[in-house]
Amino acid sequence: MSTAVGSARNQGTLVAIGFPLAALVVLAPWLELHHPGIATSIPAAVVLVLLAALAERISLVVAPRTNVSTAGAFIVAAGLAGGPLVGACAGACMEAFTTRDVWRKRSAYGGAGVLQGFAVGLVGEQLTSHAPSGVVAVVAVGVLTGFAVNAVAVVLVARDRGIALRPELLASWRAVVLAWLLPAPLLVAFLFLFDSSAALALVLACGLLLVLATGNRFRLRFERSLEDERSRARVDALTNAPNRYALAEALAAEQARIRRGGRPAGLCFLDLDRFKKVNDTHGYAAGDRLLVDVCQRVRNDLRGSDVVFRWGGEEFVVLAPHLEAAELAQFAERLRLLIAGRPFAVDGRLRTITVSVGAVLLDETRPAEAALETASRLVRRAKVTRNTAVVEALPSSSASRIAS
Repeated sequence: MSTAVGSARNQGTLVAIGFPLAALVVLAPWLELHHPGIATSIPAAVVLVLLAALAERISLVVAPRTNVSTAGAFIVAAGLAGGPLVGACAGACMEAFTTRDVWRKRSAYGGAGVLQGFAVGLVGEQLTSHAPSGVVAVVAVGVLTGFAVNAVAVVLVARDRGIALRPELLASWRAVVLAWLLPAPLLVAFLFLFDSSAALALVLACGLLLVLATGNRFRLRFERSLEDERSRARVDALTNAPNRYALAEALAAEQARIRRGGRPAGLCFLDLDRFKKVNDTHGYAAGDRLLVDVCQRVRNDLRGSDVVFRWGGEEFVVLAPHLEAAELAQFAERLRLLIAGRPFAVDGRLRTITVSVGAVLLDETRPAEAALETASRLVRRAKVTRNTAVVEALPSSSASRIAS
């Protein structure tokens, strides 16, 4: 079953209630009229249901909000081998082990799974054949039936959660189709073998699930390792602050938030004054410790939403979300005083360190790279006199300079 997860907390309730109700409306009259049994033994039916439930935990992320699981093929196998009732049970139990998902998602896809397994089971009941060519036809129709029900469920869930036209949903269709078509030959072999030896067919299915689970475990481990490497590549090794690569990503995300109607942000470039003299007098190790202390002090004294980035050398960048133009000069001055207001311990001695600050407003009027370039030009102006904060001029005024 493929899933598309929306972000709004109040969306998805309609399908969460609708799919289970639809399953109940379909199954109740059928059970009353047919009084059906199951097309296989009870142990085999239990194994088929458990395989479908476990297969739902093996999924492949194909888009930021969409993943495709391997449960579809196992629900088809349960419906074709065990009949409509076993198929419906397999679909119902599909969400049994996905306890971390929200109840809306579990309810919606659980109900859709019942309809999917039931429909496949009805197809299998009508087209049952023991000949190889007949098994191929049964599997083909069963897979198409399961895919059709799955596709309808995905579209309805997406529309109810407001993501019907989003690119990630469209991008997932190729993966969804492949997830349904690729297992078809294995389903043919399973169903043909199931007619002659159910135990052997179930062993084959269990082995296949074990292979999928092992492959998925290695995939997840590789993805975690890759994410760790990406994280390390975006963290400064000395100060443990985000570096300029992380800054580029943060600026893009922040400006996207602003363009959606959010408040602007402050962007401040900091350059420590006379830092070379610290290195020349006390050594590079003392200079490195000073950089760590400066970064830590700024981090500790700002808001939790403000982020300090190490640009390189003795330069830092501070991104302060939700900062209005009228607050920018005050924020820049606060940064200057955070450094100059209290001395630092340099090689065992207290020493006053000053900083030059260039501050601009990040909004939707220009690219984030242009705002950062402006801040870097302003900090070079501030370096002329040192211990100064130069703030970009507002449209109605000239640039302001604050110095001690």
